[in-house]
Amino acid sequence: MKKRTLLLSIVFVFALVAIVNSAAIAQDQMITQQMHRNLNDMSEMLEDISAQLSTGKMTPEAQKTAGKITQKMSHILEELAGLGGGVHYNHQTDIKKMKKSWDPFADEALTEN
Repeated sequence: MKKRTLLLSIVFVFALVAIVNSAAIAQDQMITQQMHRNLNDMSEMLEDISAQLSTGKMTPEAQKTAGKITQKMSHILEELAGLGGGVHYNHQTDIKKMKKSWDPFADEALTEN
């Protein structure tokens, strides 16, 4: 009887470890997807800012906004290089705010189409 109880306990522990491990892997995949989206969004924003800067026709206010955005992106990239984990979802909110400050009418244009 003791052997049977011990065997059942071992099987239960292995099943529990497998369940916990698969949940951790699924969570890691979600974080990786979010990180890729964040990096892609920042890349697109930097490309747009760069195109605007290369025209040489930015107002001082737009230059100031571009400077603030690139400074914030630099901070986010430093965190991504050092930390990882749950910071990706927090950065998503920051990136949306940066997009909005760079092009305040972008959301309206998307909803109109």
